[in-house]
Amino acid sequence: MAKPRLVAAVLALSAAIAAMGVEQRHDFTTTSTAAAPRAYVVGKTGLVQVVDTRTGTVLAHADTAGRATGVAVSPDGQRVYVVNGWTGSITEVDPNTGAVIDRIFTQVQLSQAAMRPDGKRLYVSASGGVAVVDPEHFRLVAAVKVAGQPQGLAVHPNNQILYVANAQDGTVGLVDTATAFQTSTVQVGGLPQHLAISPDGKRLYVSSMRLGEQTPGTLSVIDTTTNQVVGSLSVGRGAGSVAVTPDGSTVYLALPKESSVAVIDAATMTLRERLPIDSPSVAIAPGDPRVFLATGPTTTVLDSSNAVLATFRMKSVDLRETRPRQFDAAIIAFPPGQPTATGSRTWSSKSSSTGSS
Repeated sequence: MAKPRLVAAVLALSAAIAAMGVEQRHDFTTTSTAAAPRAYVVGKTGLVQVVDTRTGTVLAHADTAGRATGVAVSPDGQRVYVVNGWTGSITEVDPNTGAVIDRIFTQVQLSQAAMRPDGKRLYVSASGGVAVVDPEHFRLVAAVKVAGQPQGLAVHPNNQILYVANAQDGTVGLVDTATAFQTSTVQVGGLPQHLAISPDGKRLYVSSMRLGEQTPGTLSVIDTTTNQVVGSLSVGRGAGSVAVTPDGSTVYLALPKESSVAVIDAATMTLRERLPIDSPSVAIAPGDPRVFLATGPTTTVLDSSNAVLATFRMKSVDLRETRPRQFDAAIIAFPPGQPTATGSRTWSSKSSSTGSS
């Protein structure tokens, strides 16, 4: 049943493209012939910045006016959906202009979000269930009942299964997207928080926070063909967001409680190295070997060898306040799905430049 919603006032943001400081150190290659994707970077307070990942330029920015806990992007990159979890709202943003298009108020606390690869449904985890949104008309169309305080979400590339991290009972729920009913659960233990699925859809990675002194934080992997846990790795006090490389060989796991990022071999589920980077969010665009990390006033970009390829300095945002608000990157998102083109494109980015922050 649809909930009340309120159309927000369009933000009076500058249409001009603002330059952002960027230091770039290496060449990089993507597996797609398409242009470098835009990164959708969301700050803790709900500020949004859209970044050209080739140049580091901020193309647009917006203010969703509420603490952000999740974000999802439409497959064509033309809409950004920010979850303002504490206020129970979902904010629709035009990333080309920075305009807030609409809001849905759910009257319950919300958490994370995932877009179905076909773009026909947006899923938002909420207290006691998952809200199902029709993005085309931007309205609530269903609510999925699940057990145990849902957090992270992921959708299988075939669009048929929604995976839900149920923090309270240590399970991952499987939801039939056609019926909006949970059909089964997989026990993983701990406090599941974040999910990521491999590009081929065969492996689902689950990051769980520590539960007491006896149960450490873990990264578990579920075989999606059998729905069985086939591997697990202890990762210390707590796990953050997860991202998988386009070839499925490497998993990156943000460990904000330990100010590091774990690099994990997907085949053996063993730790390759820990990067001394403090970040709450890691993201990888489909078909792009680069790794993007939210690092407060910057976005850090790694190449496939985990060397720093670029550091994008985010802009302080002046929204006609007494002083500019410092941007604090907390979440990075890209559109779902796989690249449609084949081949490769290489950019040379060895120069450095500075600009306003």
